[in-house]
Amino acid sequence: MKISVVVPAYNAAHFLPRSLGSVFAQTLKPDEVIVVDDGSTDNTSAVAAELGATVVHRTNGGISAARNTGIRSASGDWIALLDADDCWAPEKLERQVSCIQSDTVVVYTGVRFVDKRGIRGELSAMAPSVAMKVLRYRNPIAQSTTLVKRDALLRLGGYREDISACEDWELWVRLQKIGKFEAVSAPLMDYYLHENNFSGNPKIMLRALSLIIDETLLADLQGLSRWVWRRRINAVQLCSAALIARDNGMDDDLYYMYRSLSAWPSPFWEPQRFAMFAVSLRNWFRQEKAR
Repeated sequence: MKISVVVPAYNAAHFLPRSLGSVFAQTLKPDEVIVVDDGSTDNTSAVAAELGATVVHRTNGGISAARNTGIRSASGDWIALLDADDCWAPEKLERQVSCIQSDTVVVYTGVRFVDKRGIRGELSAMAPSVAMKVLRYRNPIAQSTTLVKRDALLRLGGYREDISACEDWELWVRLQKIGKFEAVSAPLMDYYLHENNFSGNPKIMLRALSLIIDETLLADLQGLSRWVWRRRINAVQLCSAALIARDNGMDDDLYYMYRSLSAWPSPFWEPQRFAMFAVSLRNWFRQEKAR
């Protein structure tokens, strides 16, 4: 079994020593490491080559297109996906490979969240039996934790290139229909929070949701079930948008929380939304009082 690491990179020269360093430090060495330079204007290619990666060049087309280019260029049976600004624990690949069964298409792990002040928290990987249910309304699998069977990716056409967020979520939903997911519960990937994360922009995230909700998330539903789940999905994702806004110092977290409760006002569905709404309301009152 051969493993190819695929790292999409756009103007990522300053991130690559950390991310590629974690790849080459793996206790189970990958067979190849591919950095896809997505039309960078800095020295991304030079840094990647100097660190020992194979560099594939392409004109700028976005991160999904870059990932697809890397997947097609790879020779491995399995693709380990890593964003240029994230990194892995040394034992990540070794522990994932030990989980692979004949019908496995994805192996994922838990994640640690890191910012310039250090570790902000960690999240163990959700059990696959639970994660497959949760995929209906949110994404419980972090992109850079995954090891994915290349044949399955090619069979499904890879990532959708017309969306700039939620592209991993959309792909997991399609992949779970053709094979099994396995998980290593330990947080073996560090996700770095910074201002350039696409996941840090609630408008981009909600725009992408509007493009995948009908074709992918609700594709198997009709009638009342489809209506119910549309509102539930929107409620959860609007809540996520509020958290993103709050974490990034934006003023519209209360607006997103209000829309979340309006979309699905039942306290029996994701009840923590009500506590989060109370926090947003409290923060708003404090801001108004300070003016």
